[in-house]
Amino acid sequence: MKKLYLVALFLTGCASTTGVVSMGKDAYMIAREDNGPAASLGAIKAAAFKEAGAFCSGQGKTMQVTKESDTPRSLGQFPQTTLQFTCV
Repeated sequence: MKKLYLVALFLTGCASTTGVVSMGKDAYMIAREDNGPAASLGAIKAAAFKEAGAFCSGQGKTMQVTKESDTPRSLGQFPQTTLQFTCV
């Protein structure tokens, strides 16, 4: 049972996020990374957009992207995305 738990833990990987971070007046950002073996840039990017949308929706506003930055998976590099946005 212990081996099965360790295998499951390895396969789930470790995703991390900054959460919504204020960058000044009406400007925010979210950064995400996933170092799991099946991590995909698309999945973490979609999660960042959903989180930003929910944050703005909670204020009765909609999310507007101001800047995006992506790092795809490559040898020794895990997929990362950074989303900068405002709520309008």
